[in-house]
Amino acid sequence: MTPHSLAFYMDVVASGTVLGANPTDSPDRVTAMLGSDFAENSLDDHSMWRDYGIVEFFWIRETPDHPWEGHHFTLQVHRLSCWGGSIVNRAIRDRYGRFDRHLRFDKLERLLGKQGVSLEDAPDVNAPTFTRHWQPASQVSVMVFRAHEEWRQRRRGDDRIGDVYTIQSSVSAEGVARDRERYGRQDSRELSGRSSSEP
Repeated sequence: MTPHSLAFYMDVVASGTVLGANPTDSPDRVTAMLGSDFAENSLDDHSMWRDYGIVEFFWIRETPDHPWEGHHFTLQVHRLSCWGGSIVNRAIRDRYGRFDRHLRFDKLERLLGKQGVSLEDAPDVNAPTFTRHWQPASQVSVMVFRAHEEWRQRRRGDDRIGDVYTIQSSVSAEGVARDRERYGRQDSRELSGRSSSEP
């Protein structure tokens, strides 16, 4: 992993923004920051998301007469394992440089810790296949791949155990508290220790 792409992930986790674009920003504002190269998707008149390659921004609205309200964004980090750095938005590559196919969680967590940015374990319905880690100040969560499904044949380009799968904002303290009540407190280091390790 190059230092430049690591800096991108660290900036997102620490700030809760992508190139300064907030999860609550309007579609026009996000496009001003990330550019006009995106695919627009919608399931109905009340929701919409724009796919900027590795980054997706999501909006909702009450009715077609209401303006779009930013809901969240997700970095689909797992796409790198299949597509490589070409999937990364040009505005991001222009700022941060080359992206590797894998982002190791232990390295990201260690570097964030050196900058005083800590991650808490947060329970998730997808455990133990995934563990989730949460940064309270920026309200960003990091989902980490921990175990292969028994039924799934491993393919070239699949994620490796310990890889970051997604990074998402905003994840509120209330949402994390609800998950802790629903799923209990999970020690994701303990969960990951029960999974087989990979390079």
